[in-house]
Amino acid sequence: MLRLEGEGLRPMPAQRVYVYGIIHVEAGEDVPSAPPGLAGDPVRAVAGDGLAALVSTTRPSFEDELKDAERARSLILDHHRVLQQLFANRTVLPMRFGALFADDEKVRGALLEYRQDLVEALARVQGASEWGVKIFCDRSVLRGHLGGGSAARLAAQGEFAAATQGRAFFLQRRIARLADEEVEGAVARAVEESRRHLCAAARADTAMKFQPAAVHMRADDMVANDAYLVADGALFFALIDELRQLHGPRGFHIETNGPWPPFSFADCKLGE
Repeated sequence: MLRLEGEGLRPMPAQRVYVYGIIHVEAGEDVPSAPPGLAGDPVRAVAGDGLAALVSTTRPSFEDELKDAERARSLILDHHRVLQQLFANRTVLPMRFGALFADDEKVRGALLEYRQDLVEALARVQGASEWGVKIFCDRSVLRGHLGGGSAARLAAQGEFAAATQGRAFFLQRRIARLADEEVEGAVARAVEESRRHLCAAARADTAMKFQPAAVHMRADDMVANDAYLVADGALFFALIDELRQLHGPRGFHIETNGPWPPFSFADCKLGE
């Protein structure tokens, strides 16, 4: 995500300028309305040479509020809410939560100094939105779908029938290992095939961290968690439907979420 980091969270004056995102503005254009920002503070624009940063003024207690986990979570949700409403009406480059500057002039200076990077980043995400795609797999269903197994596993099963007790123990472990390898190979192929098709319908893609079961709340296992920058939603979701029909009977479940501002595709650092 695009970051204004010239000032960071170092000791600064009590009131600072908090940046939500960057947009294009034409000469004489009215800046789009935005919902209230962090803790209800008004959102305004700081413009510079065809760009504008959507900002609000933080309260002196801002850094202290971040020390409280629940309060910090509420502020992060405020940050995302502002960006989501802006994104509904125009292209916006999201900023990472916590982008602080001493004053408007510092923000304007960053816009001017890094203007080319910002313009290029805006062009990359113009007309596109971010969609998350999670793939889950019920390995027991997939295992049943694979049937008899590979030639190596069938050969080991044939040996097992005539093996002595000691050798049978090791053959049994080998058969189980081969069965697990077949399942994991099938998972890897399904994920790779899904990614290949979806990448063809997306402007960009990136892999995300897997979520633990306590977060995704499913009984099956997460085997892919990716974000795609999508301009043609009709094509993208036609492919999602095809992949569901292809892989669903084999124990795979594909879940989508979005559309979001391009959080994962606005990676440009400003300042040190």
